[in-house]
Amino acid sequence: MVSKFYFLAFVFLLAVAGCSDASDNQQPQEPVLRYSQLKVCEFAENLAQLDVSAPSAKQLRLLNEQWRTLQQDNALRPAEAEHLQHVMSALNYHLARDSLARIQEVLAHTERTYEQIEGLRRFSSNPKEMKVPDSIIRNLRNAVQDCCADALSRNASALLREDEESARYAIGRRAYFIQRDVNRILNNELTFTAYRERLQQAAAELPDAPAPIDVSASWVTCRST
Repeated sequence: MVSKFYFLAFVFLLAVAGCSDASDNQQPQEPVLRYSQLKVCEFAENLAQLDVSAPSAKQLRLLNEQWRTLQQDNALRPAEAEHLQHVMSALNYHLARDSLARIQEVLAHTERTYEQIEGLRRFSSNPKEMKVPDSIIRNLRNAVQDCCADALSRNASALLREDEESARYAIGRRAYFIQRDVNRILNNELTFTAYRERLQQAAAELPDAPAPIDVSASWVTCRST
């Protein structure tokens, strides 16, 4: 019985020694490197080439559309999505400024059209029911289309994705509803003064200068080519 006990103890010690040797020889595993998707890397490269001191509004609109596609495709990892949200929101300051300038241009065209219409109404026997000549509306539509319509629509698509409490979002709403507001002005349902006050209120909440931002591609992990 005693010999059997010593034999089992000996086997146990061998097993412990074997486990110890195995753990001593085990090498620490290196973390798995997870690469960003190719289209995310391509976007990061394009973003890094942006001149942040004076970015092109046209280029910013394109970057916003590409960013939206990346989100829809679930191409961004959580950390990438969070970083990019911060970067694009900062850059969209410039789209808000671009929108303000273009809205003012639309208002200038609208004022000239309004003066034409009011001149006709003064000589009309029934001003409220007077039909505005198609040529006047067509000229306004063409002028707005040439200067601002497409840019304001694309700006609005980007700015309306911002925080709803932000000045960027408020300006995006003004850009999105510009056609409706112009029609209300021409129909005397909204005055130029009231509209400009709303616009100025949104503009006043926008910082005087953009926040500094790093657009380098350090936020992605891409395969070297």
